[in-house]
Amino acid sequence: MKLFFCVLMCKILYILGKMLGKGSSLPGKIILRMFPDVLEQLKLPKTIIAVTGSNGKTTTAELIARALSANGMKVGWNYEGSNQTEGVATLLLRISSFSGNVKYDAIVMECDERYAKKIFEKVRPSALLVTNLCRDQLTRNGHPEFIEDCLRAAVDVVNDDIKLVLNADDPYVSALATRSVIDRNGVVWFGISSDSAVSPNKGMYDDGAFCPLCKERMTYAYHIAGHYGSYKCTSCYLKRNSPKVEGTVHENGYLEFNNGLKMKMALPSVTGAYNFCAAVAIAEVAGVSASDAVNVLNEYKLTGGRTVALNVGINRDGLLLVSKHENSFAYDRSLSWIVEQKRICSVIVVVDSISRKYYTSETSWLWDIDFGLLVDDDDDIINIVLAGTYANELAMRFAMTDIDQSKISYVADLKNLREHIKKNTMGKFYVLTCFADKAKVVKALEA
Repeated sequence: MKLFFCVLMCKILYILGKMLGKGSSLPGKIILRMFPDVLEQLKLPKTIIAVTGSNGKTTTAELIARALSANGMKVGWNYEGSNQTEGVATLLLRISSFSGNVKYDAIVMECDERYAKKIFEKVRPSALLVTNLCRDQLTRNGHPEFIEDCLRAAVDVVNDDIKLVLNADDPYVSALATRSVIDRNGVVWFGISSDSAVSPNKGMYDDGAFCPLCKERMTYAYHIAGHYGSYKCTSCYLKRNSPKVEGTVHENGYLEFNNGLKMKMALPSVTGAYNFCAAVAIAEVAGVSASDAVNVLNEYKLTGGRTVALNVGINRDGLLLVSKHENSFAYDRSLSWIVEQKRICSVIVVVDSISRKYYTSETSWLWDIDFGLLVDDDDDIINIVLAGTYANELAMRFAMTDIDQSKISYVADLKNLREHIKKNTMGKFYVLTCFADKAKVVKALEA
């Protein structure tokens, strides 16, 4: 009777919450507070895939769900991106029968890296995919090594037969595979080949300089981006492992895998290539062949809204690129991608709020972002607009770069941003902002 009540309440609250825009985590939060052990009573499928990491969780989870469902599997996943314990609870209860039976072939759970241990204590995944560990949300996560410790604790609570799918190019992620129980059962590695090391920007701090295990110096044969690359510790055994799934990014937007398969990426980038490689690797773990997964994902356009086409009422293309605030790697990759397009354009950087989850006006993370990537020797970037409540903080940061300051203009009130773009910028325009500001930016810019 208790289980019936919990499932019924979740379904009702989910529907009501969707009407209010709060349906993805609130039902689970309420039910877990009343019945903390309800998730342990559910009958779950054998295939439960957990996806975590600093960047790419939502995108990769969508790719996995797409690859599995298009190949005949019934898949449940938290597509809203609610990735803490309450969001996972909402997912499982709303797709459960009233008897507690989740009649799905697979569950794909996007999991917040800080909450992974709490989630795994209630729901044991059969496979864990870690996308990457990067400098992220200083006020919440501190350093990548702290998040590595959180995930190591999460791995400790799961079954010994869990399958790890790890980013071979990220030393912080590789360090997770040092537990003996994991070594016995093997790890599926994914990564990007050295042929894709076209823009080896290491970021402002070169976070991969020291081994996360023994703290000694690391050497790199090459960098892909940030601290990704072919690394080797000068003291202990940590090094890049040969990936089972390895991709090479070609200039024409194709991603070629080491088994000869090839696919077209709808929005070509090294970051996207990692997400696709990860999805193909874990699809194989779930029983879908690499060729079937690649066929499904070929030219697949994401629905998660990380990139949004914009219209400001003029005959020019606009594209919104959503990155994580307080995450320099995400911004650096977006900036690098814009520069790599080599087309006449304008760049608009919007920081109007810091977080959806908590209040803070801490902006030191702006100094971690390498805005100097926008120094343009070819004069493709005509205008740069700094917008939002924190336009002054952005102005100070940009003043410390070698960017031609005459290109830069400022718009503090987003209500004036659309007219400013129409009158004071040229070429295609790219807007960089975060999840917290996405909706307000789209509202301000759409004609």
